[in-house]
Amino acid sequence: MPTEEVRCRICDGPAGPSLRVREMMYGTREEFDYFLCADCGCLQISEIPENIGTYYPENYFSFSTGQKRKRWLRDLSRKHRSLYAIEKNGFFGRVLNFFKEPDPLFKVYGRVGLSRKNSILDVGGGGGGHARTLRGLGFGNILAVDPFIDADVILDGEVLAKKASIFDMNQTFDLITFHHSFEHMDQQKDVLEKAKDLLTDGGKVLIRIPTVSSEAFDVYQENWLNLDAPRHFYLHSHKSISLLAEAADLKVRDLWCDSSAFQFWGSEEYLADIPMNDSRSYSNSPENSQFTSAQITAFEDKSRKLNAELRGDCLCVVLSAQ
Repeated sequence: MPTEEVRCRICDGPAGPSLRVREMMYGTREEFDYFLCADCGCLQISEIPENIGTYYPENYFSFSTGQKRKRWLRDLSRKHRSLYAIEKNGFFGRVLNFFKEPDPLFKVYGRVGLSRKNSILDVGGGGGGHARTLRGLGFGNILAVDPFIDADVILDGEVLAKKASIFDMNQTFDLITFHHSFEHMDQQKDVLEKAKDLLTDGGKVLIRIPTVSSEAFDVYQENWLNLDAPRHFYLHSHKSISLLAEAADLKVRDLWCDSSAFQFWGSEEYLADIPMNDSRSYSNSPENSQFTSAQITAFEDKSRKLNAELRGDCLCVVLSAQ
């Protein structure tokens, strides 16, 4: 009997080239099949594992609550520097930004137009580490949701991170964020439609995802660091994420790349069969890795150039209701 033709779960186009991808964050090297859609270019896992929860162990990085030892001078400087990047006001923050750049994510928020008055839902926010950071900056109305955490996380008597999915939410928000979580989700059109329903008037959705519309994917293919099999179900192209947004009745308001040197040194390590959690990895021990400081600097320079050309391997997409 003929086998059923494989179709893209984003645009229903035919399957194109396939890849056999290893699990390399923890180095199990278990292999998974992925295929590219011949029409929209989305790379997707052929079959989502039924036991996908086992690929998120207790030490998975996003499950951290982000609690750090308090150091008042460091924390105060970081707060002013970060708020200046977001809201573009404050003399002290402006001076601090001159000497040291803040976390690039805060520049993303500045481009989106976030303010401390906004309500925020961080979907796939793990144990609320990022939500805790924003609360520390004065964003009082932020909630993380993640179905994979063990239980709700409480901070100062209020829920910081809720063990739930976006489909469990009912209240509305000014900004709904997916910080490298959307690629982990099935039913992508349903997720975006639910996000649209949860937006206030004038609200926005911010999606930060890996993209196959990048030099890193073209060069490294199955060894591309951001494939992250099997946790990443969908690796969108610029075309496929735009088609998906349109299908959910959302409009792309802005799109840009915010990739880093990580795309190169991480992929080079996978090419050399070095997992992310290996003691030889630059992520764990830069001095014991295969890279010189000059190589890392070159990777950073190349990343900035590719971002400017919309060829970086990480994408920021801002959506709003039509």
